[in-house]
Amino acid sequence: MTNSDHMRTLVAALGFLLLGSVLALAQELQEGTSMLHNMGRLPGSMAGKSDAEDLQSAPAGPHWSSGFEWTAAVLSASTAVYDPATDVMIVFAGEDWGMGVTLSNAVLLQTPANGHGKWSTLVANGTAGSPPPRWGHTAAYDTANNRMIVFGGQAMGAQYLSDVWVLNHANGHGGAATWSQLSPSGSSPEPRWSHTAIYDPVSNRMILFGGANASETFSDVWALSNANGLGGTPTWTELSPGGSAPKGVYASSAVYDAANNVMTVFGGENLARDTFTNGVWTLSHANGLGGTPQWTNILADGAAGSPAQRWSHSAVYDIANNRMIVFGGEAFSGAASVSCFNDVWVLANANGLGGRPIWTKPTITGLKPGPRCHQTAAYDAVNNRMMVFGGDNADAVYYVTWVLSHANGL
Repeated sequence: MTNSDHMRTLVAALGFLLLGSVLALAQELQEGTSMLHNMGRLPGSMAGKSDAEDLQSAPAGPHWSSGFEWTAAVLSASTAVYDPATDVMIVFAGEDWGMGVTLSNAVLLQTPANGHGKWSTLVANGTAGSPPPRWGHTAAYDTANNRMIVFGGQAMGAQYLSDVWVLNHANGHGGAATWSQLSPSGSSPEPRWSHTAIYDPVSNRMILFGGANASETFSDVWALSNANGLGGTPTWTELSPGGSAPKGVYASSAVYDAANNVMTVFGGENLARDTFTNGVWTLSHANGLGGTPQWTNILADGAAGSPAQRWSHSAVYDIANNRMIVFGGEAFSGAASVSCFNDVWVLANANGLGGRPIWTKPTITGLKPGPRCHQTAAYDAVNNRMMVFGGDNADAVYYVTWVLSHANGL
């Protein structure tokens, strides 16, 4: 854990001493002042909405909304995946400020995942047979088999992990949710956190990029075959891409175009925190099949019209329109000064194929989530919505879901 992470932990822990006073104001603020994004609502009469009601009452353009349904788990650096068949967002692990700033291994569900859904606990924190508690890990979702695949992260005591776990019946349907640890053959990646991972459902491969531990950052790329634990023995293979790897390998974001087998990476930093980037790189043949993977820098660091340089943001991908949607993140404006964002940017032609990549910053009406980093996000392609949960900044931690409608800017 870095010095700034320790500082954030101390500040937020002190903030929780004031939590009771803050919640006492929530009812007064419930009608919608600019402070509302900092807190969950008090239990009360705010009724949840159905997806149909939410869409009928929504403004025409991009806008944020939330039902302010809050959980006892106040999570940073957790992961979220989305099951479109059941409209469920599945959240795993993270640093839980609601448990005295410790790490969790709980699995939470929000249903429906439109920001107004109710939270439930699928697997309670501390349940026997679960992965060790962690944060800064990655999770991917196999929609066809209802399996969530988890890799790495940081455990208690600054222990870095390289384990792989699979949660069966991850959306809470079809049977009891059960964890199993995979034992892949071959050399495995070094233990790490704040890496990225994407999943190719066609080849059943998870592709891992970057990350860091206490002493070094990584720019390597690994593919895990039979990643969902089905079809044969899982095997790690380190890929050897051509070209130059992304400049920011720690706390960057990655999205995946399965149709063209292209991974797109944005942002990030190095371990020393003296090199940030807002560049965009693509990796062709990202799953290691069909040809030699190749890195291409499709938008240079500092390119005009780009978002500010950042790390620990979140990104989702609209594959139908080839658009990457980025929210929030953190940058350093000085040796110890932290600046967080709550802006939204959309990258058109995000896979670098068929047109020039162009960033736009959509105009968003109404209330907005507070500035944050370490949040998690998922994308509902059917309804064009990005769901953002949790996160923190130097002054606050967050524990409700915000939903961005018309997320791709179209």
